[in-house]
Amino acid sequence: MASTYVNNLRVAEPANGDADWGTSTNTSLELIGEALGVGTEAITTNADTHTSTVADGATDPARALHLQYTGTLDSACTITIAPNTLKRVQIIENATSGSQSIIIKQGSGATVTILAGTKRIVYLDGAGAGAAVVDITAAAFGAQAFYVPSGTTGNRPTGVAGAFRYNTTTGAFEGYTDSWGDIGGSGATNVSLNEFSGNGSTTAFTLSADPGTENNTQVYIDGVYQEKGTYAVSGTTLTFSTAPPNGTSIEVMAFSESSVGVVADGSITTAKLENSSGSSDGVTTAKIATDAVTQAKIADDAVGADQLASNSVVTASIVDSTGSSDGVTTAKLATDAVTTVKITDLNVTTAKIANDAITSAKIDDDAVIAAAIADNSVDIARLNVTDGTNGQLLSTNGSGTLSFTDPPSGGASVGKAFFMGQI
Repeated sequence: MASTYVNNLRVAEPANGDADWGTSTNTSLELIGEALGVGTEAITTNADTHTSTVADGATDPARALHLQYTGTLDSACTITIAPNTLKRVQIIENATSGSQSIIIKQGSGATVTILAGTKRIVYLDGAGAGAAVVDITAAAFGAQAFYVPSGTTGNRPTGVAGAFRYNTTTGAFEGYTDSWGDIGGSGATNVSLNEFSGNGSTTAFTLSADPGTENNTQVYIDGVYQEKGTYAVSGTTLTFSTAPPNGTSIEVMAFSESSVGVVADGSITTAKLENSSGSSDGVTTAKIATDAVTQAKIADDAVGADQLASNSVVTASIVDSTGSSDGVTTAKLATDAVTTVKITDLNVTTAKIANDAITSAKIDDDAVIAAAIADNSVDIARLNVTDGTNGQLLSTNGSGTLSFTDPPSGGASVGKAFFMGQI
């Protein structure tokens, strides 16, 4: 009796008494090994349909666990895997050129679309005329979600740029560039999830938030991550370079940029300006840029006598816009701005008093007493009288006028006269 080929790998099943039983068995073992390997099958250039029929008892690339389809396409190609009674799991790769999808089918049931440059793990249910192809990833995780590896911070693998995972310690998604960092998480207000369905013709889809750039998005079609070069983002519109195939599930995670709010008035206290050791001297002179504090930033009465160190203001420090040291004038001093308590001993010297700066109007009554007049500090020129002659006396008329006169004749009393002559 002849061998049959009714199993899922289409290898020979020798009949009892088959004279070629040994040869058939050896061939079958080789084909089983082939089924565990990688096979490559070319599609006719620009074909819209293609059929892969696994040969009975003979080598065939379609028998391989990992089946690659090659060739150049200008439109999506539907590939039928026969016979429709095969029940098996396969990894199918779209290695074609032309950026077109391939659609895997077995009978009249469901199909699986595989985008150019991607792979899918599928299951052929072998149900005959109504046979369907099932996406194992979607069946295991749900068609509306894509699950990524998760674990604690301590479970992080060695970082590789582009790695993406969920951190169960922090409760947030994280990625790796040159270090691990959060990129979103449960309840994060700056992450939005958008779901769409492909129809084979629509390329533009509207997002619920503006991510700013495609770099702030992650796009999946039927659970397969899409490279940034396959789509672009402008505002809230995401546009694919090629329309996603009909019936595909499109998932877009958009990460909108967050702005830092304005700090409310009075919300920063001294305690919040602490340094690393907890001291409140967190802001020091070294942290204040040159010219950061200007006159406009100093409130009225903010600087008083107590805030000025002794001898902190000198003549050289007071200049006007031209560099002259007459920067402070009478017009620039508020009434009563300079008081006795603000003038320390030795602060005011003769060199600091301009000529004619002190007039009689500025000297209070009784301000100058005998004790305040140094020896030889008053000369005749300061008494506003002319010099007399030798032997004359200084006299007054009782009305504030002084003059030199001759002594009275006959030796009259001069007790009330001030003698200025020589003795």
